[in-house]
Amino acid sequence: MADKKEVLMEEIQKELALQNFQDLLMKVNSKCFAKCVPKPGLKLDNSEQTCLTRCTDLYIQTWNVVSDAYLRRLKKMGGA
Repeated sequence: MADKKEVLMEEIQKELALQNFQDLLMKVNSKCFAKCVPKPGLKLDNSEQTCLTRCTDLYIQTWNVVSDAYLRRLKKMGGA
């Protein structure tokens, strides 16, 4: 029975991770695109591409820092 519970917990964790990743992508797309592409056209110019790359990298790095801090806090509290 413990094995079934562990398998279920792993599946739930995978689903949560996937949902978090999808949320991250949606936020990155909306925030970085709004910041870096003031006038959408047929293609991105070099400055827009550079801005999108930097914005995306920074957003993902920040997401990782916050996620790591949250997980450390959960472990400290005995929740994980």
